[in-house]
Amino acid sequence: MAISDKPANRRTAAPYNTDIGELFVRRFNVVSIYVVVLLLLAAAIVWSGIKTAEAVQQYHQDYKTLQDMKKQERKLQIEHQRLLIEQQTFSATPQIASRAVAELGMYSPTLKDKLIIQPGVATALAPVVSDDDDELDLDVVGPRASTDISLKNR
Repeated sequence: MAISDKPANRRTAAPYNTDIGELFVRRFNVVSIYVVVLLLLAAAIVWSGIKTAEAVQQYHQDYKTLQDMKKQERKLQIEHQRLLIEQQTFSATPQIASRAVAELGMYSPTLKDKLIIQPGVATALAPVVSDDDDELDLDVVGPRASTDISLKNR
């Protein structure tokens, strides 16, 4: 009889339903690789579940932030439209005139306050209103410095 690696009796051979991990433990006397692989797979499944839950939570937070920003944008658009209408209202000439009088104390100049300057003439004409008849007379005013436009020195 020749020496072979086969067991002499089939009953002493490993059964077919033996686990791969048990075979490794029997033959190589190492820690069960099968158990380690299963533990790693279980850890990977738990880790991916946690990451998926975190991603869904982040999505919900970002979506809520987006909805809040859309509401804020609509409110700002309404405010912008209201301000445009208000700007058009206040830019009307009567509004400007009434606000200038009320808030700034401005007034329309009288004929005594006006000075007519003609180009090329060394003297200026100042309109004078006579009290007896409402005619407009022009008085000649002497030359002045270019920066002095007040009529207080007359």
